[in-house]
Amino acid sequence: MLIEIDHRTVYGYGREVVLAPHTVRLRPKDDASQEVHSFSLKTDPPEAGRSVNCDLYGTTTVTLWFEGESKRLVIDTNSVVETLRSNPFDFIVSEMEFQGLPAEYPKEFRDCLAPYVAVDERTAEAVSELRRTITEKAEGQTTVFITELARHIHDDFEHMVRENGTAWPAEKTLAERRGACRDFVVLFTGVCRSVGLACRLVSGYAISEKAKSENHLHAWAEVYIPGGGWRGYDPTAGIAVSDHHVAVATGVTPELIAPVAGSFYGDGAEAKLEFEVKIRKTGKKSNGN
Repeated sequence: MLIEIDHRTVYGYGREVVLAPHTVRLRPKDDASQEVHSFSLKTDPPEAGRSVNCDLYGTTTVTLWFEGESKRLVIDTNSVVETLRSNPFDFIVSEMEFQGLPAEYPKEFRDCLAPYVAVDERTAEAVSELRRTITEKAEGQTTVFITELARHIHDDFEHMVRENGTAWPAEKTLAERRGACRDFVVLFTGVCRSVGLACRLVSGYAISEKAKSENHLHAWAEVYIPGGGWRGYDPTAGIAVSDHHVAVATGVTPELIAPVAGSFYGDGAEAKLEFEVKIRKTGKKSNGN
C-alpha cells in the first residue's frame, strides 16, 4: 500500500527567541515492513545547517541548527511510504524455548536484547495481576499472550487523546483505566518485559476509519520474536500491526521516540505547540509484496 503523509509542526513563542539545535525524528523507517519512496523536510525560518544521522536504535534523526532570532518555528515534512506486510503473522517461531512463558531467548541474543527486557520492580509489581490474567487466557503460550494483551488493553481501557504531556507510567494507566496511545504502549511494554519479552516503543502514523486517529502521531510497540524479528502490536486498536501502520522511530523509552526535541532561549517566552497531520492512501503497487 502506498501512503502519503504531510505533517506540519508549529512552535509559537510569542516573542523573539534564539533557537537551540533541534533533533527531528519524522523520517519513516526503511525495513522489511516498509519502504520509503520519498521524504522531505523544510523549516521556517530556514535552518543554517542540518545533520542526518542514524541513532542507536536505527531511527533516522535530522539535527537542525539556526541563526538569528524568530517568533516561531515551523517544521514541514512530506513522506511517501510503501507498506509491505499485509499479514502480521507471516513467520514461524524458530526457538522452542521461546514458545512458553516466561520467554527465553537464545544465549547469543540476550546481551543485545537486555535493555528491551529490563523492567523496574515497581512496574513489575503493578502489572502482576494483569500479567496473570493474560497468561491464563493465553494458556502460557508466548505469541498468544502478546495478541491477547493488545486485545485486552483495547477492550478494557478507555482511549483518550492527550495532545501534550509525557507518557504516563503503567501504574497510572492501570489506576485510571484509560489513557492515550502512548500510555497504553508503556503499559503494554511493562507487561511484556515482566514475562521476559523484549519490547520496544514505536512512534509513527496509522490509517484509521476514524478521522481523529489520522490527525495525530500514533504509538504502538514491537516485540522481538525469534524467527519473526521485531513485530508490531497496537494496544490502542487491539491488533497486530500490518500494512496500515507507518513506523517512524523506535526506542527503549518514550523520550527516545519523541518527534522533535530541542530548546530555545528568550526571557519570558513560552512555547505553544500546534500540529497538523494528513494521511492519504495513494494506491497499491501491483507487484508489491
